[in-house]
Amino acid sequence: MYAVTKNSCVQHIVKRLVSDLPCTSYNASQILSKTSSYSPPERQFHLTPTVLKSKQVTIFSDLRNITSTPPPALTLGLAGLIPFISAPLYMYNAGFFLPDIAAAQLTYGATILSFLGGVRWGLLVQGDDDLPPSWSQYSWSVTPSLLAWSALLVPNLLAGYGICSAGLLAAAVLDLKQRGYPAWFRGLRFLLSFCAILSLVTSIVFTQTLGTKKHASDYLT
Repeated sequence: MYAVTKNSCVQHIVKRLVSDLPCTSYNASQILSKTSSYSPPERQFHLTPTVLKSKQVTIFSDLRNITSTPPPALTLGLAGLIPFISAPLYMYNAGFFLPDIAAAQLTYGATILSFLGGVRWGLLVQGDDDLPPSWSQYSWSVTPSLLAWSALLVPNLLAGYGICSAGLLAAAVLDLKQRGYPAWFRGLRFLLSFCAILSLVTSIVFTQTLGTKKHASDYLT
């Protein structure tokens, strides 16, 4: 109804204008036919939501990229888990908590923790935009070595386990959030760190659940 009323008003105005024109060369019927057939263009509004593409680091996508890991890094990385896993397995098979085996595992864990700081230091030498050679980056690269030294320095084996496990966890979290590392490295990093921390936590549990093996001198006292 609104469109018909509007069209009739336009035709009436055009008739009045044509009748008042001094020149008779215009054909009123042609003008009216053009105005009656005219329809304003329709505007199409696209309501498609804008999708912002952001590069987000996710653990699952990094784990899928483990298949692209260079064979030497994958082989040596998985082989590096043997000292971690063999210690709790040996103590569980023996049925006793063995302090010497636990100390060897802790020493190896502290060595790996110090090595992880060296990895970041080596990448900072390149001066990449994702890994800028800043004070904070270099300070963290030497922090794992200090934590590893502290884990071996404390006289309590349980406290050393706690420091080493916390250091490995903190290093893993920061490395997984770092964008300068390749995706395959982050995936391998998560897998190795998870197994290493799990083995250390298992040994901590064994300190409370497995009894200590008695030596011959213990029976003489």
